[in-house]
Amino acid sequence: MDARQLDYFLAVVEHGGFTRAADALHLAQPSLSQAIRALERELGARLFQRAGRGVVLTSAGEALVGPARRVALDLVAAREAVASVVGLVAGRVDLVVQPAAVDAAGELTARFRRRHPAVTVRLVEPRRPPFLARDLREGDAQLGLSYVPVAESQGLVVEPLREVEMAAILPPGAECGSGEEPVTLAELAGLPMAVGAPGTAWREMTDGLFAEAGVTPTIAVESAYREAVGPLIASGGLAVIAPPTLAPRGAVVRALTPPVSRTLALLRRPGTLPPAAEAFLQTAKES
Repeated sequence: MDARQLDYFLAVVEHGGFTRAADALHLAQPSLSQAIRALERELGARLFQRAGRGVVLTSAGEALVGPARRVALDLVAAREAVASVVGLVAGRVDLVVQPAAVDAAGELTARFRRRHPAVTVRLVEPRRPPFLARDLREGDAQLGLSYVPVAESQGLVVEPLREVEMAAILPPGAECGSGEEPVTLAELAGLPMAVGAPGTAWREMTDGLFAEAGVTPTIAVESAYREAVGPLIASGGLAVIAPPTLAPRGAVVRALTPPVSRTLALLRRPGTLPPAAEAFLQTAKES
C-alpha cells in the first residue's frame, strides 16, 4: 500500500464514482480502476460496490476512510515540515467550519492569505453528526472553527479566539416585544424559528437557551446549512438566534435580554500542528 493508492481511494470516496474521480485526478479511468483493484488485492477485501451510476463503500472501505485521511494529512505535515526549514513557502491548511461560523472563517482566511499567499486553504463543511468534532478526530481537517461548546468535543484542544454576542434575527417588518428594545426568549418563543440540525453547536446553543428560560421554542425548520439561513429569514418568515453577521438585507436585528454571547474558537487534535496550520492558528489568535 502506498500514498498514491490512498489518494486514489479517497478521490473515489469524495466524488462518489470512478469517472468523476479520474477527471479530478487528471487520470485515465482504467488506470484508476487498476490501482484500486491492486489495493483491494493487497488488503484482501473489496472497498466499493456499485450503486446506480456510482459506487458506495463496503464495510471494509468505510474502515479504511479514517486511516487514509490521517495518512494524507500526515503527508501534508511532512511536506510542510521540510518547507518550513526555508520559511512558510508552501503547504495547505484544512479547516472544517461550523455553518454559523462561515463569515468568521472567510475573515480569518483572508487575513492569513495576506501573510502567507503561497499556502492553500481548504474550507470544508462538517460531514455528519456529531458535526465537526468527528471530522477532526478522523483526520478530515487539521483545524475546526466553531462556536463552543461543541457536541462530543472531549479530547480536542479548544483555542478560544473571541466572544461574539448573539442576536435575535427576525424577518423584515417583524414585531416582537416592545419597539426596538432587547427581546426576551419568552417573547421570541412565540415566533416560528429556524434552528440548527441536531448535533450542531447552533442547535445546542438554541436548545440550551430556551431550556434555561423555561420556555419551548416554535421550531419550524431544522437546518445544517448556513446558506439556507438568509432565505429562511428574508422570505420564509422565520426567526433565528445567531451572530448578527448572518442577518440578510432588510432583516430586523434585536439584542437579547439577558445578553447571550458565545466563544468563537479553533479546535484541533492534541499534538503538534503542521507549520501551515500552526501559522493559521497564530494568525487567528491575533484577532
